[in-house]
Amino acid sequence: MKRITVLLAIIGVIGLADYVSPSVWVAYNDCVYREGEFIADNVTTFAIGRSNPHPESGNLIKLSDGKDTGVTVSFIEFKTVGSLNWAGDAAEFPDGTDAAEIFNGIVDPTGNISYGDAPGWYLDLNIEGLDPSGVYTFAGSVNRNGAADYADRVTNWKIMGADSFVYASSADAHKVSDDAVEFVTGANNDGYVAKWTDINPGRDGDITIRTSHGVGEENGGMAGANANKGYAAGVFMLEFQGAQAVVPSRKLTTTWSRIKSSHSMRE
Repeated sequence: MKRITVLLAIIGVIGLADYVSPSVWVAYNDCVYREGEFIADNVTTFAIGRSNPHPESGNLIKLSDGKDTGVTVSFIEFKTVGSLNWAGDAAEFPDGTDAAEIFNGIVDPTGNISYGDAPGWYLDLNIEGLDPSGVYTFAGSVNRNGAADYADRVTNWKIMGADSFVYASSADAHKVSDDAVEFVTGANNDGYVAKWTDINPGRDGDITIRTSHGVGEENGGMAGANANKGYAAGVFMLEFQGAQAVVPSRKLTTTWSRIKSSHSMRE
């Protein structure tokens, strides 16, 4: 009996080894970093737009130790290519807001990637190399910190290409649908964030976060949003939550059954 118990333990360890989750991690990117601004160690600065001095793509690194996550991000603008601007307008996320809780002390909210010069523009943040069996959290925000008349400058955030996800954006942000949210970014004094948790990318390991102007009230968007003025990016965070729960394979179950049956026959 003792030998059978030991054998079962060994098989259990071998059979379940494939289901052990890799270490979780978190990575941050400041899309508009200028020398002299505050930025924590191990934060990347990939960006896009006129006057942008940083690469438009590259690998995210772990905030904890600077090691490569194996996840590649890239910015690609569409329709009004060349009109997005990399701007250094001073901004902050007020203490106690969702954006402050996620980003303050790690990145400086100063700066934004501004709108295209005509309706229909959008910016894709492509995220590739994700673990197909893993789940992730994405959060993004931006604050132009403009005057009162900037309150019609709205950004639409949309997650695309994921097999599954859970909407988790700021409670008072305007939810367009489970995969899209809008809020004022011309003066994001409420520190709203676009956020999804439990994101599973599917077999290809890729997702896209698309930002653009408001989609219009008739399409479920915010009322009174400017036709093209909205801010495409500021800061974002990606967190690897771990592997999805996996049901043990039939092979493991079959092996268990055979051993149990053999033991019963001996008795």
